Amino acid sequence: MFAHALTVCAVCVGFALVRVLRRRDPRAQGHVLFVALLLALTLAAIVSESRFAGVVALGLATLGVAVPALLEALARTAFARGRLRAAVWVSGLRTLLMPGSGLARQQEILRGLALLEEDGVDRALSHFRELANDADGGELLLIHEQIVAMLLYGHRWDEGIAHYESQFHPRYAALRPTLALGLLRAYGESGRIDTAALLLRALEEGPVGTDPRALGFVSQARLTFLAYAGAAVPVRAATTEPRRRALGLSPASSALLRGIALARAGEGAAAADELRRVPELAGSSDGRVVEASRVTVARRDADALVLAPDVARYVEGVAARLEAFLQAAPRLRLTSRSWLAPLMATAIVAIQLVQVALDKDGVGLLDLGVLTGELWDAGSRGRAMVGAWIAGQPLAAVVHAYAIMVGGRLVERVLGRGRLLALAVGGSTLGLVVAANLPGPLVPIGGAAFMAIAVAGGALLLLPRARTPGLLPVTRRALVIPLSLVLLAELGGAVAGVFALDVPLAGAWVAMLWAVVVIGLVPGSGRVATVFAVVGWLSIVPLAIGVAQISREDPQAFLASRRVPVHAEGGVLIAVPSNLVACDRVVEPSLALPIE
Repeated sequence: MFAHALTVCAVCVGFALVRVLRRRDPRAQGHVLFVALLLALTLAAIVSESRFAGVVALGLATLGVAVPALLEALARTAFARGRLRAAVWVSGLRTLLMPGSGLARQQEILRGLALLEEDGVDRALSHFRELANDADGGELLLIHEQIVAMLLYGHRWDEGIAHYESQFHPRYAALRPTLALGLLRAYGESGRIDTAALLLRALEEGPVGTDPRALGFVSQARLTFLAYAGAAVPVRAATTEPRRRALGLSPASSALLRGIALARAGEGAAAADELRRVPELAGSSDGRVVEASRVTVARRDADALVLAPDVARYVEGVAARLEAFLQAAPRLRLTSRSWLAPLMATAIVAIQLVQVALDKDGVGLLDLGVLTGELWDAGSRGRAMVGAWIAGQPLAAVVHAYAIMVGGRLVERVLGRGRLLALAVGGSTLGLVVAANLPGPLVPIGGAAFMAIAVAGGALLLLPRARTPGLLPVTRRALVIPLSLVLLAELGGAVAGVFALDVPLAGAWVAMLWAVVVIGLVPGSGRVATVFAVVGWLSIVPLAIGVAQISREDPQAFLASRRVPVHAEGGVLIAVPSNLVACDRVVEPSLALPIE
């Protein structure tokens, strides 16, 4: 158990080292050195079998790697929910546990956001301007972004625009979606519709505009631009009840945009009526929307906004693109969230933890549903489905789970959850069936390795630009290295017979071939793709049947009944597995094992 824990620790620390090296942050050199030394200590403890060194390595890995990763997730959750003080406190604890990581300055930026919540815009601005005096490079750009955001938050539109234009290239905001949305509103409030049009064009033509995951955000930016351009008809059509949900807008936000559009179109009375409805429609998180509606009521324009001919033509084009998105929205797959791949990876690790807790080695694997040739011949077909989720060794479970987490999320977002299930379950089941029918000794076979090979191989087949033209180059580069390494480890372990990754090679090649069929040959959409997706979801049914079948089986009694008595030297009667065959000559072992 302790040796397994150390092995898993080494793998996790190795992944952490790769992660910090990929960030290439010169301020994090101290933390990189710490993680590298921790990996060396863990490997030394494994080689020397020193329990003391192992305990030290496990403790340092928990405090310096595992806990900070958990705190990072908690800080992001708190920040996303607007609990800035909690995010600052959690980030501070993470910084304390990661000396030399360069997080101290990030902590100060978060503290500035908390000051905005507690003391207002002026206090937060003062804090960020003090930070800017001691910053340089990318950190200085980030601080200036926060200063612009603070000014826009305080409705100081002209100041925010002036600070942005003095510090950044005009198209810089096209790479920063949240900043771009705030500036679009600022340019609209200042009456600079032509500049807003240039920014929106840069956003549409840049990396954000070509990312399928950002379609909803870009459409939100288009709607904001149309509202300030006075395009009341397209804005009203885009903010009906079903459509505003596709854009991620609340009822109050929709009413605000309609009121702004009517005001800029010169319909002052209708605009006032629409804006007065905002407080009635507002929810608990719409405080800023209500405040914006009151400001707009006080400053609504009496005359219609007059646009230059080229800007008017661009407005018409933006309205057409927004309408096209809203018509396609019901058919678009929501790709921003991925939950099936993490669930599958978690299931593999959880099953392995159960096997470790049972502490029954191979017998425990048989109880959980692992497949053998004899059980397959006896009709235990359900094990081909259930065994697909079993790794067999803690180290193998970690490697398989990582492959499914990284590769599965890409497949899920690009092709959908049904195709991911068809790829993963089909590859592992076919690999298990082939492996179970190979001649050889009685060996329990876990199919999680075949699942990992199929998913990692399928994800690599999606990375060429021709398959995923909307995938950002930086995302493509970030995926190709870990997916290639994990696939090499899986296939290399099968070829070389490496401990924990040793699975029948024929099953591994079958899983890889299945990935080529499901991902490489089947198109991303169409009738055939739909069939595979349906088959993927239907695979849940035989899995449930397999679980029910295995729960009624006693594999130990079955295998014991199949043993064949054989007379050895000296008249000794030995019961051996039925799939063993007699040899004509005695084979001397290459390694003498001591018998106590």
